Amino acid sequence: MKFLLLLSAALAVVACGREGPPDREPKAQAPIEETRQAEAAADAGKPLSDASLTQIVRAALESESSLDARKIDVENRNGNVTLHGAVATDEQREKAARIVSAVGGVRNVQNNLAVDASASTGTTAGSGATIPRRKD
Repeated sequence: MKFLLLLSAALAVVACGREGPPDREPKAQAPIEETRQAEAAADAGKPLSDASLTQIVRAALESESSLDARKIDVENRNGNVTLHGAVATDEQREKAARIVSAVGGVRNVQNNLAVDASASTGTTAGSGATIPRRKD
């Protein structure tokens, strides 16, 4: 149930964040349609494909306005998600991991995000800590 709520919220944010009429952005429709197909598979009790779960994780990250999700790469294999890239602060690094770990289907998160030295105090965080998914 929690998964469906998160998925619905991610879809709503992605849909609301589009600029212009839908016919001007045909490429924007493809990820939304993939996410809808993933939701239908989840409703039917089918496991999500790696590609579908990766799309949902990306949408969840993009829904957080305090993160620049364009600088975050997501790798997923069987629910084991690895984050690569850079964020501006340690707080953003931790927030990204929390967001991903809350997505249904994610088993654990390997957080390899670095804090961009030009946007912070000059230190780089990237310990590669693994954050297990909470069990509700």
